[in-house]
Amino acid sequence: MNSQLTAEVTALIASQSLSLVEGIRPFPPTALYDFWFHGQEHLKQRRKYFTPLTSDNHHTEISEKELEVILTEFFAEEMLIRVATAILTAADKRRNQCQAEPIARNLFLASLEVKRLALIILVSEKYLSLETLKRINRTRRSIERWTDLLLGQLVLRFGLEEFAHDGARSQDFGEDQSTNLNANHPIQIWDLITAGLRISFPGSHSSKIGNQWELMLGAIMACYPSECFNHSSSMKSIHQLRLERSGIHPETTLDRLPDKFSSFLFDSSLEIDIHEPTSLNSNFDKSSKKSHLSLNNQSVSFSKLRKRKPNESSS
Repeated sequence: MNSQLTAEVTALIASQSLSLVEGIRPFPPTALYDFWFHGQEHLKQRRKYFTPLTSDNHHTEISEKELEVILTEFFAEEMLIRVATAILTAADKRRNQCQAEPIARNLFLASLEVKRLALIILVSEKYLSLETLKRINRTRRSIERWTDLLLGQLVLRFGLEEFAHDGARSQDFGEDQSTNLNANHPIQIWDLITAGLRISFPGSHSSKIGNQWELMLGAIMACYPSECFNHSSSMKSIHQLRLERSGIHPETTLDRLPDKFSSFLFDSSLEIDIHEPTSLNSNFDKSSKKSHLSLNNQSVSFSKLRKRKPNESSS
């Protein structure tokens, strides 16, 4: 998976982070295990690749372009691991439990060890030209800023500065996001963020080191309960989820309408005839009779409708 796809998935889980954090159900143990296992296996492959390059006497036949792609991919992967760890940590804090945080932190610490190896390769200047080093470093610093942006609302609400590269910067991003959400006409800020990520991480070549990373991403999505998804497999907004979880508006679904209103809507005896005109007096008599029956039966009904004549007034 190239760095662009990793960045887009990171933006997706960050935009829906509160949907997971505010949930009440425990995380599926299988999903947490798969997240940790496949993440560790992927990092082992990265570590196996980076470790020989940190040796003084090692000579590699890898091309400079391939090494640049691998390093760029890893820095994007670290961004996703940071965001996922922060989300799971915030969820445990809000629920006052200790289920997902230790697992996520273990994977996060493993990624920091691999990052140490990647930085050693960069400062050694043995395998990369100066221009390539500058390009990789610009990408790394850009990823750090994007990471702080994606962590903004978690840093602001739950004080998770430890996962940000610059805690103050991340908190500023969180304040901007919170202000936008509370505005009268909020813009689709996460759509803009995703669009910006696509520009910052253009589609490129990807390294082939197995499918452990894709399996880990699938495990992250499996942590989201089914209530977070629409029937079209798209994810619901946090506002929609809050309404559904609160139960304040049960009448918004047709199958939970009040009994009397439901019986009125689906009363098989209701007939509407707009083709047969009737006199005003007879229509009034029928209405009176049906209104009397409605009061006795404690239900609501209407008389037959008719077409109005052109010379009749609205009164």
